[in-house]
Amino acid sequence: MATNKKHISPENITEWLASTGFLFPRNESELKRFEELYGDTDFGLTGKEIDPDKIIDGTFVSSGVIPLPSEINIADFTMYRMAARNGKAMPEHILNKIKMNQENHNNDPGTEESKS
Repeated sequence: MATNKKHISPENITEWLASTGFLFPRNESELKRFEELYGDTDFGLTGKEIDPDKIIDGTFVSSGVIPLPSEINIADFTMYRMAARNGKAMPEHILNKIKMNQENHNNDPGTEESKS
């Protein structure tokens, strides 16, 4: 018969969550367990990435700008569409169903597109 070697119960679930990093460690034993699990992990952080004082007083300014492409090449996305179908082309009956749904949607008097 299998036995539960972890001894996790409703009474100590909070302790396990704190020891594994899902909650903040609250005491030395939880911190020790957390350090055993994640102590050698290098996250590449220096501690200077966030300045809480600037956030609190409202002077924090984001320095990162994410450039957006001016135009999108549809061919770049073709391989992702194929991945959704396991590399196969879309079956003809699916294409017909899409076309039929589009035609029904355009002819529906309740849609905004058909009103214009």
